[in-house]
Amino acid sequence: MNKSCTLLAAAAVALSLLAPTTLAGTTKTASDYADLTGVNSELTTKIDALLAKGVFEGVSDDSFGISQPITRAQFAKVACLVFGLPVDSTIPTTSFSDVRFDDPANSWAIPYIEAAKRAGLIDGITDTTFAPGDHVSIGQLDTVLVKGLGKKVNGAASPWYADAVIQATQLSIHPANKSGDEIASRADLVLSAYAALQAAQPTQPAEQQEQVSISSVQATGDHTVQVLLDNAVDTSKATLSLTKDGAAVAATTTWSADGKSAVLTLPVGAKLSSGSYAVTLGGLAGSQIKGATGTVTIGTSAESGNITYAVTELYEVSNVIDSGLTASATGTQGYVTQAQAEDPTLSKFAKEIELTATTSSGEEVAIPGIIQSISSSNTAVVKAAVSSDRKGFVLGNKAGTAAVSIVYTAVNGATKQMTIPVTVKDVNVAADMIEAGESSIEHSLTVTGGVYSSHFNAYEKMDLKITDNYGIEYEVNEIQQYNFALGTMFYAEDITGDPDAGSAGTVTVEADGAVHIRGNVNKFTLTALIPNGDKAYASVDVTRD
Repeated sequence: MNKSCTLLAAAAVALSLLAPTTLAGTTKTASDYADLTGVNSELTTKIDALLAKGVFEGVSDDSFGISQPITRAQFAKVACLVFGLPVDSTIPTTSFSDVRFDDPANSWAIPYIEAAKRAGLIDGITDTTFAPGDHVSIGQLDTVLVKGLGKKVNGAASPWYADAVIQATQLSIHPANKSGDEIASRADLVLSAYAALQAAQPTQPAEQQEQVSISSVQATGDHTVQVLLDNAVDTSKATLSLTKDGAAVAATTTWSADGKSAVLTLPVGAKLSSGSYAVTLGGLAGSQIKGATGTVTIGTSAESGNITYAVTELYEVSNVIDSGLTASATGTQGYVTQAQAEDPTLSKFAKEIELTATTSSGEEVAIPGIIQSISSSNTAVVKAAVSSDRKGFVLGNKAGTAAVSIVYTAVNGATKQMTIPVTVKDVNVAADMIEAGESSIEHSLTVTGGVYSSHFNAYEKMDLKITDNYGIEYEVNEIQQYNFALGTMFYAEDITGDPDAGSAGTVTVEADGAVHIRGNVNKFTLTALIPNGDKAYASVDVTRD
């Protein structure tokens, strides 16, 4: 993974996390914290400014924690606030498996991590992990803040943070007398965040400012649209208007502090519906606007050039978490663990979002790794995540409907978005159909202590496939791993042996599908049964070595 992307992500998260501490509506100041007594006035002045803007808070009522290290989760929150990223406080989970809504240590950071990621400023340590509790180094601090100010950083330098440190020093962001490999303290973050906040404010007269374009438009819920710009604007003059299929849509604009993004919110009771929405930037001199319009499609298909991108399936999944089904995934008897069963990128209960690209002549175009991100408007209903190979998945939590937003890369390289509804039903997962790929099995016995015996795995020998009531297919070992939901049972019948060798032997089948053959057996029928009565059969011929 690109180190600079990881650092940018961490920094963006760090800048937006910390909120102001207030008592009876009064914002705290440096004088309220005992550990800031004796700290130089320059530092306390900056702390007061950041407290007033809500960028920081203390680690307790009377301690600021000035010398403590900062974590990636804390750094993420600070980044959002410094760079004015829109934060959706209703998001309870993330794309990262190690940042969970039931984690008391880091769950508070979820909205900030998602906001920074959505803005393109955040990445994980890996594609699926964020390491929220890891400490942030000075090099990471510099890299994120420099990139957050729109600068390019050469991550191939040696050491990797060398270029970031040089640029941060030139921008007066780098903490004095600190090397890039040192762990950053909260004091370092105060100095750097204050400098970055100052640098992020547009200071040029309007007529001298760079031209601005709408770089991204995304639906971030069923009644909100996020707009990102490639340069800051004067928010006292700039306007954003929303239209759907050419008709005006009422919306309230909330600008970020740095003037680089905004959220358009529909009136109470109004929701985004299927169709093409356009956002238009206005209120500025014509010479200042380079790209005035951005679009987002809400629905199951969208066109880009001569290619149509579509999701043709109506997605329905079961409420496997809220119903308690995944609690039966104990990790024993061949079952998967509960963590696997509840991870959208790993669980068989999840459904993959099938996004197809088709030309005007009807020819399907293969685009590997097309999905860049996927998010749910209500993760209490639907969990959504992207795997390392850029496939999107949805998993049902509790009954209801959620809007799932898919950000994907078009053939021409442009980033596009589509929003689809996903319904979670209060209907348990159940095996609906069972098939045996092998209906005739040959198996040999070996003699131990004068007795012929052997065993085999019924799932594997029969090459089983089960389809559940949601159309999800389970094959061989997957059936065993999810049999706590599928309820497959095996039994042996019509057992025969060599009539010249006496009575027929025995065939027993255990709960995990292990078939044990003992004694005088030369043939039997192995049956796999699912709860609805559907069966699969295999005739087993037994030989002796």
